[in-house]
Amino acid sequence: MSEMIQSLIWGTLYYATPLTLAAMGGVLSEKAGVVNIALEGFILSGAFTGVCAADITSQYGAVISGIAGVIAAIVVGALMGLLHAFLTQKTRMDHVVSGLGINLLASGATQYLYLHVYPQGLTVTGIPRWMFLLAAAILPFAVQWLLIRTHWGLKLRAVGESPEGAFMAGVSALPVRIAAVTLSGVLAALGGAYLSLADDHNFSTDVSAGKGYIALAAVIFGKWNPLGATGGALFFGFFYALQTELQIRHIEANFLGISWTNSFLLDMLPYVMTIVALASVIGRAVPPASLGKEEPAE
Repeated sequence: MSEMIQSLIWGTLYYATPLTLAAMGGVLSEKAGVVNIALEGFILSGAFTGVCAADITSQYGAVISGIAGVIAAIVVGALMGLLHAFLTQKTRMDHVVSGLGINLLASGATQYLYLHVYPQGLTVTGIPRWMFLLAAAILPFAVQWLLIRTHWGLKLRAVGESPEGAFMAGVSALPVRIAAVTLSGVLAALGGAYLSLADDHNFSTDVSAGKGYIALAAVIFGKWNPLGATGGALFFGFFYALQTELQIRHIEANFLGISWTNSFLLDMLPYVMTIVALASVIGRAVPPASLGKEEPAE
């Protein structure tokens, strides 16, 4: 039993790592007033670019290839974040439509490129998981400090609550939102880099498996607070770890003629709990007042 508990703890932490990284990006974006369901696309893009860069630089050793993979994921995450910011802030596209478009673009592009560039698949050395875990442990406190203790964080929160009020106070919403959404792309792409470089050491077309959406659910569950979102990521990470442990240990539970530890049912567990968690905060989670609204014309 103690071995299972220990496995659950470590499993929860590691499963929550990419969720936490992406959720911190979601907090920054949505606190600035930009709805960001594009986290799924950011994760996929970071995962694919990271593993490609690691493979290309593998001749220089594991350390160099791992660093190159992380840097590549950061760059592509920033570019994808800029794309979402451009579509929502310059072309005034609906935030949800833009996010869905980016998710579909990332899904189709990464699948096409992977199947054509690596038809036989690939495996990379990657980097240790604990490095991402350490980053995920520090980042929520850093984001909390950034939002509460810095002048830029004050501007970001002001823009998210009232772009008009911020504009009257001399704060332009556009650069703040662009920076916040770009950072969200970087952080979510790092979550993708964790999946391909540290967890799987390869890429698959479904490597994100909805983690971007679950990260956004963690943001809502945590009421747009960095530490609360981290708690949501740990909550969902626990159910990922639980269903894995139940399958590994072949624990059986039958009720009403249904095997509740059937692998297909267990795979649904984190997603079912996401719905339950979101239903529990409906009416009590208050988003930033200007979330999804446009900045005033300047």
